[in-house]
Amino acid sequence: MLQLMQDITLNFTRNTACILNSLFTHQKTYNMAIPQTQLSIKLKGQVESGTMVSLDFNALPGSNPKALGYFVAIWQGNQIQDLSEALQTQNITTETQSGSATFENLELANLDYIIGFGVDNKNGVSICATIEVPQGSEIGQQLEGDLSTINLQSQSSNSLIAGFKTPEYNTPADNKNWIALFKGGLTANMYKGKNVVKTTMISNNTNKGAVAMNDIPGGLIRFEKYTLIYGMGLNKDGKPDFSNLVSATQFDIA
Repeated sequence: MLQLMQDITLNFTRNTACILNSLFTHQKTYNMAIPQTQLSIKLKGQVESGTMVSLDFNALPGSNPKALGYFVAIWQGNQIQDLSEALQTQNITTETQSGSATFENLELANLDYIIGFGVDNKNGVSICATIEVPQGSEIGQQLEGDLSTINLQSQSSNSLIAGFKTPEYNTPADNKNWIALFKGGLTANMYKGKNVVKTTMISNNTNKGAVAMNDIPGGLIRFEKYTLIYGMGLNKDGKPDFSNLVSATQFDIA
């Protein structure tokens, strides 16, 4: 009788262990997406005739394209080149967030073109959005932009990892691209660097990837709102030029 009870107990223990092991072995771990609101400078175009392309842009909230030196340029071919090689360059003269521009005297039936939108007309490598215009583009054809974006991939109490994407030609390290963390939502004050918590330079030349921001001063505070920015270029002091903001994402710390 005693032996029978021991066998029953042993079998129960083994079966329980197998069940628990099966449960843990087949348990899946899900990476929940971090709630955030992404913003970017948007650019799109349309073929108006065999010689004309029109553009519409919508910049980030709080921006003043004229004051900040925004511009558009067009090159023949399918690659962004030096600004001095552009066929046409136009400074954006509107002081509102959105606007339009037109390029004329093109040969769309025979040639392809690429258009770039830049955030600093004194810096030819500040182009944050592009549009390709293929040879033979038809009247009325819609042209989608290749935009710059940033997103929060993960975060801890005092660090974060940001994912980013920029147009194909861009080399972030060479072109002095950076990310910055601000307290609060995106406002016009960020173009002056107010409420910035920390900045980190992009250290590689791939046009898309991820960058870590470590040792955030004071850490990420629960229930606070933050804005993560992607920017291009340095000011005269060799520090991130906050007037060159090209994309953002806003998030709250839970």
